[in-house]
Amino acid sequence: MHGYRGQDGGKGEKGYPGDIGKPGRKGDMGTDGPLGPPGDRGKRGTKGLKGDFGDKGDQGQKGECLHSSKKVAFSVTRSKMLGPVLEHTAVYFDRVLTNVGAHFDEITSHFVCKINGTYLLSVHVLGQQKRDAFAWIMLNQNHQVPVHGDSRAGYGTGSNTIILRLTQEDHVWIQLRANSALMNDYSTFSGYLLFED
Repeated sequence: MHGYRGQDGGKGEKGYPGDIGKPGRKGDMGTDGPLGPPGDRGKRGTKGLKGDFGDKGDQGQKGECLHSSKKVAFSVTRSKMLGPVLEHTAVYFDRVLTNVGAHFDEITSHFVCKINGTYLLSVHVLGQQKRDAFAWIMLNQNHQVPVHGDSRAGYGTGSNTIILRLTQEDHVWIQLRANSALMNDYSTFSGYLLFED
């Protein structure tokens, strides 16, 4: 036989923590958080593989010509014999075969430079029989190279060629030495511009 239920007792003291329970199920993925600050620069990666050849490029512009765009050339000769001269004498060339650019002065028989540059100049002489033909290529008043036709050959011939760097108003001409003599159109003086400065 049961008796009556007694009154509830007072609240007891807090008990000790229980054992850790088993992990729960994995929750759903949360929303993206705010963008964080940039990280430190990473290390340089290894060199990649060589790529394929690219497409052929367009044709480039035409290059500059190395030759002078300005044309200078002359060639002159004589129509009469000269000498024997008693003193050093400038040779006068009265037949103009070519004078491109008009740098050869027909009055003085000097080549007068009008374009700074490098020039090739040449002279050929033929002496009279048993007479030396000794001449010089002159630059202004200075001797450059000699030309000698030896009379021991009967009609002595001589030639020479020189390359000079000239500036405007330089004069190149031919001087015949005293006691020398020239035949007619066998003696020539020629030159042309190689390239400008």
